Amino acid sequence: MALQVENISFKRLRREHLPQLYEWITKEPQINRFWGYSYNGTYGEFVHEFVGSIKGRDPTEPYLIYYLEEPIGYIQTFRWSDYPGSEQFAELRKAAGMDILIGAPAYRGKGFGQAVIRRFLAEVVFRDGSVTCCVTDPDIRNKPAIRAYEKVGFKIVRRVEEVSEITRPVWFMRVERKQLEQKKP
Repeated sequence: MALQVENISFKRLRREHLPQLYEWITKEPQINRFWGYSYNGTYGEFVHEFVGSIKGRDPTEPYLIYYLEEPIGYIQTFRWSDYPGSEQFAELRKAAGMDILIGAPAYRGKGFGQAVIRRFLAEVVFRDGSVTCCVTDPDIRNKPAIRAYEKVGFKIVRRVEEVSEITRPVWFMRVERKQLEQKKP
């Protein structure tokens, strides 16, 4: 399958997308290992976790990732400053955050993650002119995600043992808006 970046799109997450997202997070071992830690409850609890973002009451912006017309994953962005505890990290000032999962197994390990991240940064994350950088926080064991972020231009800033309610070691990885603008053809 030859990747064509122009075929990647993002659609705001809606309630009717949640069964697909739940399936990816709970049934795909590669995803559950890193996303499942907070979804060990019922489907109802899972829905409750996302409904605030869907309705705009939570500052996280959730999207499904599409390739052509097929949903292949989930991606979200947020301002770190909207979440308690972020103020203790200088790296997070004026920073957006981002999380991604490629849920459809056929699209993993083929460069889709990098292409999706680049496009999402350009079209969604950096559309807000006040955002100077994006800092993501992959689990230190999530080597495929770390490699994808590095190929986009993210650099490891430091290891953090706990961020907000997440009590697992993560890498803070950062990319500046200027870096991405310089890489444009």
